[in-house]
Amino acid sequence: MKRDRINHAVIVCAIVCIFLVTGCETLRKKFVRKRKKTESTEPMVIVPRDYSAHPFPSDVLYKQYFVYWKSWNQELVSSLIDKLSYKKILDCAQQSLVNLRKMKDLLADEKANELQVYIDRTQDLEARIEHAKNLPPSQMNMLKYDAERILSTVNRNFDSRKMKDHLK
Repeated sequence: MKRDRINHAVIVCAIVCIFLVTGCETLRKKFVRKRKKTESTEPMVIVPRDYSAHPFPSDVLYKQYFVYWKSWNQELVSSLIDKLSYKKILDCAQQSLVNLRKMKDLLADEKANELQVYIDRTQDLEARIEHAKNLPPSQMNMLKYDAERILSTVNRNFDSRKMKDHLK
């Protein structure tokens, strides 16, 4: 009996020692030295860059803005045809107007004044879209018709190939 108690005590002590040594982590993780974190005292320096000058010539920029304008205006027309959400239609009109203005900035004065007429028409179209959330189908068709007319006229008269000689 005494021997059984001693055996039980030894076994219990061995189990307790094993649990104390191992803990919740594996032995490998428990005895591996952790790395010290080095705090960098050097502040991060960000050098400002000047992006004011465009690396592209004006004909490349004009062509780029023309393609953007054309795609936004086509998206506007298709949104009006499909009667998509009001926000989508308004966003298309606004982006179309932004790109028309950028095109105008790259044109010489004479052609810029001609393009201003279509900028004004697009502004008027955008204003009508802003003030008319729930339009009847007949007025939606009028907006679509106006957007199509602006698209076809500007596409025909201000194509990037025709405007190469009229850029600043």
